[in-house]
Amino acid sequence: MPDDLGFDKLLDDDGLLARLLGKTCAGRNRKPLYGPDLPVVLLVGGPGMGKGRLLRCVRGEFGRHVPTAHVDCGLTVYREQAEQQARTRSVTTEVLREVARQFGAWQGDGGPVATPRLYAGLAAVAASDPLADTATLVSEVQRHDELLPRGSFWRGVLNRAGRAYAGVVAGLVAHPGAVPFINAVLDELLARTSQEGKAVLAACYGEYTGAGGHPKLGLHSLASHFQQGGEAREVAEGFLFRALRTDIEAAYVSLFGRLARAGRPALLLDHADNALGRRLLKPVLEDRERGLYDRLVVMATARRADGGRFLYHAGGPGGTGDDAPVSWQPTDGGLPRWSRPAGGVPGLTPLSRGVLLVRMPVLTRDQQSRETARLRVRQEGVANAARLRIDSGIHRLSGGRPLFVSRLGEATASLSFREPDDGTDWALLDARVRAGEEAEGRPVADLLLDELISRQPPEELPPEQRGHWLDLLSHLSVAHDTACAQVLMREVQAGRDERLSAYRIGELLGDSGWPHCPRHFIGDLGLRRLLMRRLHRLRPDGAAWRGDHLLLRDHYRALDDETADEHFGSAAAHAMHHHLAAGDADTVTDYLDRTFLIRSARQWCEELLAIAEAPLLGGPDDRRARALGDAEIAGDVRRKRIDRLLHAIWLCEDRTQSLDDAVTDTLPKLLERLGEEPEAGAGTLTHTARDFSDRLAGKQPLRPCTCTRHIG
Repeated sequence: MPDDLGFDKLLDDDGLLARLLGKTCAGRNRKPLYGPDLPVVLLVGGPGMGKGRLLRCVRGEFGRHVPTAHVDCGLTVYREQAEQQARTRSVTTEVLREVARQFGAWQGDGGPVATPRLYAGLAAVAASDPLADTATLVSEVQRHDELLPRGSFWRGVLNRAGRAYAGVVAGLVAHPGAVPFINAVLDELLARTSQEGKAVLAACYGEYTGAGGHPKLGLHSLASHFQQGGEAREVAEGFLFRALRTDIEAAYVSLFGRLARAGRPALLLDHADNALGRRLLKPVLEDRERGLYDRLVVMATARRADGGRFLYHAGGPGGTGDDAPVSWQPTDGGLPRWSRPAGGVPGLTPLSRGVLLVRMPVLTRDQQSRETARLRVRQEGVANAARLRIDSGIHRLSGGRPLFVSRLGEATASLSFREPDDGTDWALLDARVRAGEEAEGRPVADLLLDELISRQPPEELPPEQRGHWLDLLSHLSVAHDTACAQVLMREVQAGRDERLSAYRIGELLGDSGWPHCPRHFIGDLGLRRLLMRRLHRLRPDGAAWRGDHLLLRDHYRALDDETADEHFGSAAAHAMHHHLAAGDADTVTDYLDRTFLIRSARQWCEELLAIAEAPLLGGPDDRRARALGDAEIAGDVRRKRIDRLLHAIWLCEDRTQSLDDAVTDTLPKLLERLGEEPEAGAGTLTHTARDFSDRLAGKQPLRPCTCTRHIG
């Protein structure tokens, strides 16, 4: 998929990114948006929504014209590097070091961005381990030398500091102490630094807690806090990030910077809703809340629509009032109007005040068609009708989610793909994608589950649950509300010491950015289809699929038939839904026939729709024949009409294939004929028939919900 697909409004010359960075993709200047107080821009959207792709696009297009650093907070390399010397490194310091390295390698207008303030802080931390030997300390300090550009008056200072101090520490081998060593390092650093350099350090580290304007004391305190760990270390890390941003700001406000640099630098943080990302974002937001502004455009990704719980007070996201973050989507038009709300006490007001939420756009139908057409450019001999069916299936499954579109398009454009006669969405999920040297490839459904679920589990998912997280979600694909899901979880996790409740799983899915649907526990239609397919294949002959539906059927059948059910009307109707999904349509027809004159016409129609929403997986599909009356059905005229109506609605609501005109024409007529029954509520049935006819004409679901609103 081209990196810029779907981002037209964000990337154009007067779009949000050009105005934030003060440069267009072509390098022309633009009047910067906001400032001097800048928001942290959070790109929000669930898995597969293109957040990381947009960051790559910014780095590739705008990174040629403004200094840009890109960090993936989900990588383990920073943790691995920190663990090598845990007392003088942390994941945060390793990331800051990488950011400084990337800014120091900038070769565009104005040249490299020097980071002497950050360098001094990292050097102090590197020299602060009281348990390390001299050689280790010197090595730790020297590894930061690469952060300084050539010709800097600081380069090489620490080599001399190490040599000068070697004789002193020789007699202290039995009782190593870091304070003398760090003193030697800082004394040498300050002695070799020009008056301008001393002023730079005094202005920065002289402001550290307890420094009283003395840079050496500030560096000592910072190193001491780092060694203490916990909150003290977080304070030190936050100050190091401030030092880095001050370095970047200085590169722009100096005489040379004002003449040579234009636009704003950018820091791009992918997967920033994990612990590392939060640890980086928090000090930026806190400093800007205190009025410590800088011109660094911080753009980060988060899966939750509200940006994450850490932005709010312990009471949770407020979502209202002056402190609620500004939320904007490219389709809203114009540019987001952001300004920090007036008032607020730093440390007591939520961090969300300093955030601009940019909701990731879904791909339009035209954009989806363009992408699938691009992918199938080498494919020949495919009829237009088949292509239209495939494109419709991709649209239904993807809902415009870019990763779905690209993977399904790639799979169905393969020369080996031949659409089966039934032309269902399940067939699209079976299409294979070749990865690497694989001869036959793997089903695209498996690849999508790997990318969307397995590779990015919820951060708070307990380690002991990670091995069967995908299994749990597969079972939950047949559940509706949380109570229904909890019935499954008790059975699926029976015998395990460590269990997850459906309520907790719902929270974890929300934290992962998956949408919520009141009528489906897995609130994304495409993900639900992937998980249903996996559940059906979890055991031979669909035994796991059928077993879960029968379990739920028995649970709701054991309740009183008239027990109210929020989504099905009654517990009996809920049981019939799972009965139908398990493959027994005749029993469901009997139930509907029996309740036809017991329920009001409105209640009966609502139960019918809820029951007929059941998916069909495995076994022969005779729904069309039964809907059109081409199959032999036992019973009187009313029972036969109800059976036809059930199968017509079942077929229309399943929506794993395009709507059948013959079925959609028949369905309203069947409802009207049922109105001929005495005391049947003819008026309600006639009105419902017209409503169904209008919805089907617009290719809309008969019982729309949050996760099916896009499938027309």
